[in-house]
Amino acid sequence: MRHSLVEGTLRVLGTGFLGVWHMRPKALRRRAANRDRCHGCRHRHHRLMRVLAILLGFQVLGVVALAAFAVRAPLCRPPSWMSPLDAQRYVTPGGGPIVALRQFLTAGQTGLALAYAETRGADVCRFAPNGNLTARMETGFARGGTMFGHIFLTHPQAHTDSYEELLGLKRHEARHTEQWALFTVLGGPAAFPVAYSVDELFAPGAFNHFERHAGLREGNYAPPDGPSPTATRLLLVGAIVLILLFERHRVRRQAALLLLLARRFRQRAANPWWHEKTEPVPENRLVRRVSPTAAGVLAEHRRLRQLGCSACGDLPKTSPQPAKASQH
Repeated sequence: MRHSLVEGTLRVLGTGFLGVWHMRPKALRRRAANRDRCHGCRHRHHRLMRVLAILLGFQVLGVVALAAFAVRAPLCRPPSWMSPLDAQRYVTPGGGPIVALRQFLTAGQTGLALAYAETRGADVCRFAPNGNLTARMETGFARGGTMFGHIFLTHPQAHTDSYEELLGLKRHEARHTEQWALFTVLGGPAAFPVAYSVDELFAPGAFNHFERHAGLREGNYAPPDGPSPTATRLLLVGAIVLILLFERHRVRRQAALLLLLARRFRQRAANPWWHEKTEPVPENRLVRRVSPTAAGVLAEHRRLRQLGCSACGDLPKTSPQPAKASQH
């Protein structure tokens, strides 16, 4: 019962609703039967639990970092070019239960990004209308800025000329926070970065579906003027998968050969070639390797010394010189 509770906690907190699905009684019984009759299944289960425990540990560290650094973050000051009315709107708190819920769901990821920003000396403040954090620093983010949870890592200089444009950018980043929260509930804290990276691989930049959902114009993305590369990249990946399927036996043999070579290389690194023709000899708290003949002589030397003959068995300091033939 205790192990099931620990497993359920790790799965739910580490993979969201996906973990709830895997904790069905039927799924629990099937996994228990597999672990009983499959030694490899048991090892894979333990590795998965360790990975989820590490992921949960990072989340706890993020929450602690958020509690330590975010409480002292001041409200973001309005830019000097704003009118008094817009400046008042800029510092007026907003949001509600929805904002509080998405910030709660993204607390771990936000805390880790906030700790990273603090190590780089970022200027952190809180945008009052939606409660999101803003960390301004010189480098350490992608494009014009990167959203992690509900913290926006961006450049110190604002790239907007009006309050409406700035508010549009904040709405764009707030939608990314909603995406973070939704994918955290569905698949855990690592689900959104994985999904975004996969989408970026096939549909980069302005073709990214997450960026389109957040609003290209508000996110300062130029509308794409060409066809999306998604179809081409999908065809390329499909062709690679088909080649691997048809050549899987050859790929498996090559992989096995590479593993064998790597194993032999590690064995040779642990036991160099000269170890086969030498023997270890201790000397002044160190161990050096000599030939078997020299090792026998040194062992006899130590035996004679132990019998009380300190000068017996001493090796010559230098090799003897051959006698010169006398000249007549």
